[in-house]
Amino acid sequence: MKSHLAENIQIAHPRYHLSSDDGLYRPIPFLFVSPRMRDDILDEREMLLSAQPAALHERQQKLFASYDPAVSMEAFRQLLRLYGYPFNNRR
Repeated sequence: MKSHLAENIQIAHPRYHLSSDDGLYRPIPFLFVSPRMRDDILDEREMLLSAQPAALHERQQKLFASYDPAVSMEAFRQLLRLYGYPFNNRR
């Protein structure tokens, strides 16, 4: 029986990032992001980084830094507040 613990799991088609020919992933900049979507984007980033060679990590981190999903999440929250949507204080 084969153990799958040592296998490298990769995302075939990332939902929130576009792959490029140089092996890097460019973030898709969303204007509004829900808290769940922000978490999904950050989880996907971790998985993409873990699947890449270490030599690409610094360049990949710079690309990820070009778009912060937390900023878009806050914009979404402010828009909902504008229309009177109640929030509790959880993140």
